[in-house]
Amino acid sequence: MNRLCAILLVLVVVSAWSVVTSQHVSRRLYSDLQKEQKSAQQLEVEFGQLQLEQSTWGAHAVIEKAASTRLGMHTPDPRQIQVISARGGA
Repeated sequence: MNRLCAILLVLVVVSAWSVVTSQHVSRRLYSDLQKEQKSAQQLEVEFGQLQLEQSTWGAHAVIEKAASTRLGMHTPDPRQIQVISARGGA
């Protein structure tokens, strides 16, 4: 009888220990999940800001202004423009 009680006690202790361990692991993983979701949300916000910045810098007026001020470029006179057409089949 004492041997059976000892075996049952060991089984109860092992079972309780496994429940505590699994709860701890579960809580830690849930905490990690929340951190990663928060990080993903911050990255999405940053991505949206970068897309907005890219569209701003890619606007025709911004490019034209940068070309004229920084590079000294200008739109050619229509008389200076030559249109070249490709002949033959390719």
